Amino acid sequence: MANSKANSYIRSMCERFGDDWIVAVKPEDIQRSGKRIVKDMVRGVIDYETYGRYFLDPKFLENLIIAVSNELDINTLYLNAVTFYINNSGIMVPNSGIYITHLQSIYYVYNTILNKLLQVRMEQNIGCLADTTVLLYEYRNHLN
Repeated sequence: MANSKANSYIRSMCERFGDDWIVAVKPEDIQRSGKRIVKDMVRGVIDYETYGRYFLDPKFLENLIIAVSNELDINTLYLNAVTFYINNSGIMVPNSGIYITHLQSIYYVYNTILNKLLQVRMEQNIGCLADTTVLLYEYRNHLN
């Protein structure tokens, strides 16, 4: 179901470095690209039949888990801070409900992706990611 015309992070790395691109990248490069990889997963532009094997590579998977976990932590902090401020300041901020909904959506995306990646690590089964796009596609516009 992946859009074959879209250029995912993994596809671009394969085109740039070949099928063994994972050897050429540093762990921190994978972590820095975490947001893009999550966007690719949510938008359905990763062909798991072709590129799914990279999700089973420990170097790729572990560093993607680190990146997603860090983003989840940061966005949880933002969500909690904004919620605390709105609930305790007594000041009604315009569009605060929209902003909280946006932060909740980002939290949901990263939490879902993290759980899926942890499941892949535990089961060593790329099939765990098969329904990721279906679960998260409606949230694609919340990722920046």
